[in-house]
Amino acid sequence: MAAELSRLADLSTAVPLPESEVVALEEVIGAPLPDEFRSFLLRFGRGVRPGPLLDLHWIVEETQREREDFQEEPDVAAYPWEPFPVTRDDVRQLRRLAAEEADPTLWMDKPSPGTMFLCSHGCSWISMLAMNGEYAGTVWLTEMGWVKDMYWWPSAPWRDVEPSGRLHGGWSEPVPFLDWYTHWTRQIVSRHRRSRQPDFP
Repeated sequence: MAAELSRLADLSTAVPLPESEVVALEEVIGAPLPDEFRSFLLRFGRGVRPGPLLDLHWIVEETQREREDFQEEPDVAAYPWEPFPVTRDDVRQLRRLAAEEADPTLWMDKPSPGTMFLCSHGCSWISMLAMNGEYAGTVWLTEMGWVKDMYWWPSAPWRDVEPSGRLHGGWSEPVPFLDWYTHWTRQIVSRHRRSRQPDFP
């Protein structure tokens, strides 16, 4: 991954996170970080420019805020140390829906256990990281907020908004964190390079 990012971005902008800060983050989350994500923080910290940078303060604040909300709404409580419920059958369902040109979405009636906050895309759109289970370390998108129904699908921020109107919708394959970050970095770098090209008549 370092070789790939070195072709796309400036690795000197990466500030590795000390082991002590990674441990402190795990203590706030309440569960061990998936290996890929943990290794990324120790090697690249919040990320590299001009790729996306993770907002670790936001992750901590949202985790603490949600924990307080769960105390007020115990019937919808879902914690990172609980099992992540998405299975291979669920993923096969996503592929089947996509093949039928339907929206590949998993519907759940509450926040998903076994996940942690990863990235905000504005408003209530949030990418979440699966903490354990068959798809530990993969990234999922949801619309947060205390709603009756919550929908989830693999996060693909490099795809922008789909015709259905849902942010980053239409992607049916679970994305491991390192692939997620690399795909997104490619998109940002490509846009950055295009914006710097002269506009000839």
